[in-house]
Amino acid sequence: MTYRNATSALALAIASALAMSQVQAQHNADWRSQNQDQQGQQQSQQRATQGLQVKPLGQWDQNAVYEQGQFLGENLLDQDVLGQNGEDIGDISNAVLNEQNKIIALIAEVGGFWDMGDTHVIVPWEQARFTRNGVHLPINEDNLEQYQLYGENSVVKKQAFQKKAIIEDDADTGQRTWKLTDLINDYSNLSNGAAYGYVNNAVFAKDGQLLAVIVVPSGVVGRGGPMAYPFYGYESGWAPGDSTFEVPYSDQERSQLSPFDFQRFQGFWSGQDNRN
Repeated sequence: MTYRNATSALALAIASALAMSQVQAQHNADWRSQNQDQQGQQQSQQRATQGLQVKPLGQWDQNAVYEQGQFLGENLLDQDVLGQNGEDIGDISNAVLNEQNKIIALIAEVGGFWDMGDTHVIVPWEQARFTRNGVHLPINEDNLEQYQLYGENSVVKKQAFQKKAIIEDDADTGQRTWKLTDLINDYSNLSNGAAYGYVNNAVFAKDGQLLAVIVVPSGVVGRGGPMAYPFYGYESGWAPGDSTFEVPYSDQERSQLSPFDFQRFQGFWSGQDNRN
């Protein structure tokens, strides 16, 4: 084969590979879009079946989100875990919420000391204490067994451990409870199935109640900035594992809201990066 022929063959092979890559990328994009549309339709049907009355945005008190909000979900994740003497013993990995969208437990990764490696523990919400430096949890070398992820008193279902080999940050919390990471980083669609944006945060009250979900719109609609919306959870047809969170409002309704003001929000760790 001559040099010219070899060069032509190589160029043809590269062009073919690029074409195949583009076709595959388009196929993946089409599949993702179709999957999001299906999930959006399922959520709409679920709301209709259950008779959920979505509160009009004009009747939703957005000021209460600022007044009652105590912390942001993204700031809670990876927050330092402080031991009984204030020492850094690990990080918050996740939060477990119930059907009422209220935090009932925190999952933390601790270790690297106490003659042990890193391990994951679960601590009831009422035993956590927030400070400006992190989250105090009542964990020490002597009581570590009481807070095992799949212990007798854990909210994590035992049968979940039998079904899943990988636990830790992605621990299966069983039916009717869910993890904060099941919501944050979801895609977001509108009720008509149109792509809307990306879920990047959530606002919580002092008692762990989820007050609002924050969506960053994309494209032209995203020029106004991140938006806060009510979250109805299971009642709206949303379920853990869905890749899409549906914003059940029209363009006209959404135009009534002002973008979420991270500078106005004053809560624990509010000076940290809010990824807006």
